[in-house]
Amino acid sequence: MNSIHCKLDKSDYDAYPDFMNFEVDGVWLDEMLDELYPGQEYKGLVPTLLYWMELESERKVVWERILPEAGQKSICPILMCPDDCDFFCTLLDAEIENTGSTIKWNRIGFDKTESYEPENIGSTVQWFEKAPVLEFPLENYEAMLADFKKQFEADKQQWEQWSKPHKEKLDNAEHREHPNPDNSLMDKVQGFISKFIG
Repeated sequence: MNSIHCKLDKSDYDAYPDFMNFEVDGVWLDEMLDELYPGQEYKGLVPTLLYWMELESERKVVWERILPEAGQKSICPILMCPDDCDFFCTLLDAEIENTGSTIKWNRIGFDKTESYEPENIGSTVQWFEKAPVLEFPLENYEAMLADFKKQFEADKQQWEQWSKPHKEKLDNAEHREHPNPDNSLMDKVQGFISKFIG
């Protein structure tokens, strides 16, 4: 039986803050995969459970699939590129099975889905032959998810507190220059800054 935890990890890149990461059997998941497949730049990928993910529709897919119902399986994105924080840069999936008493990650692989619809993610995956099957006690897995959710809510609150006054300033500036403002600027600023809230 394996173990999985949500623990604070130091970013491999100076441009990004430290973040909560998957620790599996005492090893960071991204580093485990990087050792199995050196040169593929899997080291430094970050969990999709972070608030860093920019699109709410993609967050929804992740949180709906990360813990399937008992007796069910799902294909869930688990690691993403910290540069884009979405489904369309480097994205790794896991085939997750809920046996009722344990959670199994039967396979891990590189997502090659071409559809831009978030619900279609995981439809095409290049599975890693070297990646082992990982099986976690259900209580351990649920505790890991609870820790990620706690950090997610804390990051969300921090972002909302920071962004409110800045949004008002941007909205006022946009309104002065454009009586009918285009919200795309604010959307881009929010998306860019949200990945740095750790």
